[in-house]
Amino acid sequence: MSHVSHGVSLYCWWAGLVVLVIGVPAVALRLTRFARLGTEVRGTVTEVRLSRWHDADSVHLVVRFTDPASEREVVGRPACGRVPLAGWPGQTVAVRYLADDPERFQVGPQTSVLDAGLTSLLLMTVGSVALVLTRWTDPDAIATSGVLAGSALALGSAALLNRRAGRREQRARLRNRGVVGPGRLVGSYLVDGGADGAHRYHPVVSFASVGGERITGVDLSTHNRHGYQADGRVVTIRHLPQDPLLFRVDSLSRPSAERAALTTATVGLVAMLACCGALITVGETLTSH
Repeated sequence: MSHVSHGVSLYCWWAGLVVLVIGVPAVALRLTRFARLGTEVRGTVTEVRLSRWHDADSVHLVVRFTDPASEREVVGRPACGRVPLAGWPGQTVAVRYLADDPERFQVGPQTSVLDAGLTSLLLMTVGSVALVLTRWTDPDAIATSGVLAGSALALGSAALLNRRAGRREQRARLRNRGVVGPGRLVGSYLVDGGADGAHRYHPVVSFASVGGERITGVDLSTHNRHGYQADGRVVTIRHLPQDPLLFRVDSLSRPSAERAALTTATVGLVAMLACCGALITVGETLTSH
């Protein structure tokens, strides 16, 4: 019986290793499929639609472009990838699609190092857990698991800090170079947190930029737990003249939000380092015995 259970544990360990070694490149190739194999053309936003469902609104861009291979004009909404949450009629966008299916297309940049990094983080974490569960009495397995978990924590910390730095840079650009003007509250965009108390509602606004574009979009930097009434209320919008899609609602923002975000990032980093230290301590204890 012990021989069978040892064989099953060894099989699970090798399966986890194969997933870790082969799964990361495979998922990364899947994420970059449109970037590597797709055809990129320029398209035009013809309409920004606002649809309401279950007391929440969604923003959809309707894009028109021409497939150069068949010279067929395609009009529709992005069917995959990250869907933009802001735009204006007449906006020029990059459209990327596979040659055999132009109806299924993406809009804007879709892939980044962060995508592959987060995928690697997930698989490295799974691999470390599999090592501990299947070979928890083996000091070498514990040490390998510690290396994997430490690498995953370092990768996750770097990704989170990089994203946080990018957001701080955007806030600084808006604060220093942004132009303030009036806008109207036209909807409430819901981000489902998985529980009633974790829902986040972001305001959907419409405003005229310095260049004359009528922007409709979601301000993801501002939120509350109860939603916003789509009553056309006048709000203060701050946006960049050279990039009107970078905006925020000044009159609904809370000054303490940035401090709270920085505190959350600090606490998360300390917690991850503490977990890494605890894992190393457990490994050393098991090795010594």
